[in-house]
Amino acid sequence: MKERRKFKRFDAFMNVQYRSQDGGGNEGIGLSKDLSREGIKVSTDRVLSQGSLVDLEIQLPDETRPVRTTGKIMWSKTGGGGEEAGYESGVCFLLIDPVDKFRILDYAYNYWLETKVNDFSDPEELSELN
Repeated sequence: MKERRKFKRFDAFMNVQYRSQDGGGNEGIGLSKDLSREGIKVSTDRVLSQGSLVDLEIQLPDETRPVRTTGKIMWSKTGGGGEEAGYESGVCFLLIDPVDKFRILDYAYNYWLETKVNDFSDPEELSELN
């Protein structure tokens, strides 16, 4: 199957508060799974309706100021084990401050680098990353 993604995804585990803009009171806390330049995948205990707009507050580890953004739910599905496993949703960023976008991408990239470097058992292979 052909890859349709435009940008690389980085594992990025962060707490995410969400609130639907439709006034239905759909809000809660989730956990991010991965991040790209255009959006984020979030695991929640509630289904988020495809096409709905949500306000997100993403908490970067070791930082006091969260990243705030508005996004559109592009897709939503069960988390793999039925409804008991929760839901996963893909959120496309619509409004995000460029500085905040840099902060969140910088965190995700550095986390990815740390985990990839630790995957190598032979230090000689590290030179291939540069």
